[in-house]
Amino acid sequence: MDKLERWKSIASIASAIAIPFVLAVVGYFIQKQLADEGLKKDYVSIAAGILKENSAGQEPDLRKWAVEVLEKNSPIPFTPNAKRSLEQGIPLVVPGPALPQPLEACMQAPKERTVSKALKQLEASVKRGNTNNEPIETVLNHFMRFVDIVVAQEAEAGQTDASLRCLQSWATMVVEGDNEWRKSIGAPDSKSVYERLRKEKEAAAKGQKDDAPPQSEAHH
Repeated sequence: MDKLERWKSIASIASAIAIPFVLAVVGYFIQKQLADEGLKKDYVSIAAGILKENSAGQEPDLRKWAVEVLEKNSPIPFTPNAKRSLEQGIPLVVPGPALPQPLEACMQAPKERTVSKALKQLEASVKRGNTNNEPIETVLNHFMRFVDIVVAQEAEAGQTDASLRCLQSWATMVVEGDNEWRKSIGAPDSKSVYERLRKEKEAAAKGQKDDAPPQSEAHH
């Protein structure tokens, strides 16, 4: 019994010593793992910042190191093309919306309109006929030729009108498609972009005008 009690005492003492030791060891490894994770996060942040910069003024080895850091911490391996693009600093190109081509019927160029020219010629012919006392039949012939030109070109004007309406419908569809695409990627619509550029241009022009010296001072 004395031996049993002795071993119990030794076991209790050993457990009292071992538990803090085990906790200390486990705590050390946990802290080390957390420190390593934090360090990895810092390295990834540094690498991402390097790759965001313009590659023109960077050392190739620096970009290569940044790519290796990202690849090592990426759950999905980089493809050779992806690694090469990142190392060379090739920008990521986001394709725009797939826009439909206008119908061929919409693209028919309008024929030259000669009605205004024919009207001036008719006025000159009538005036000349009155001056020269030409027969009324001659004047009527001039008028009928003008009418023939108007009738022939009226059909062409209808075709031009149809082509214009077709292009207007196509342009509306393109604008709507562009707006939907820009909305899907979180970008402002084209109208607001061009409006902002217009205001910036006007402000810059106004600033240059305000900075210009008065004419009297310029001559001096």
